[in-house]
Amino acid sequence: MTIKDWIYLDITVASYIIAVVAGVYAKDKAKINRTTRAGQAYDVLGKVATNAVHEVEFLGGTSKEKRQMGYELINQALHYMGINDVTANMIYGALEKAVAAMHLADVEELEKDPAVNQDVDEKDIMQPVDQLPKPEKVAPAEPAKDVTADDK
Repeated sequence: MTIKDWIYLDITVASYIIAVVAGVYAKDKAKINRTTRAGQAYDVLGKVATNAVHEVEFLGGTSKEKRQMGYELINQALHYMGINDVTANMIYGALEKAVAAMHLADVEELEKDPAVNQDVDEKDIMQPVDQLPKPEKVAPAEPAKDVTADDK
């Protein structure tokens, strides 16, 4: 076989491989789209939960009232968007995650925490270890030895 025949053979094999991959993709396209739609639903759930948590915090109430109100807000928003297959546990989990994120981002709350809001002594601040201390005295300049010389 000549080089030209090998090139034609390679092109034919590559064409068959591409056809098989395209066929598998076309067969599983519905599964792939369903998976991406589920990921999009989780993203929407997180964004709606964040908005609901901030709104419920503004409205106030007891902890149980806030939790129930947040659940209802998220459930209504998801139904409005056409996302109906979200369980109550997923909604409550998104609520808890959004509440934790809100508390971490709340600067006023961090300032109330005595462990966070204390001054640190200068001696307790760690210094970088990759930097050597500066020498106090400069060594006298001596002529450098030739290490390649064969002086024993």
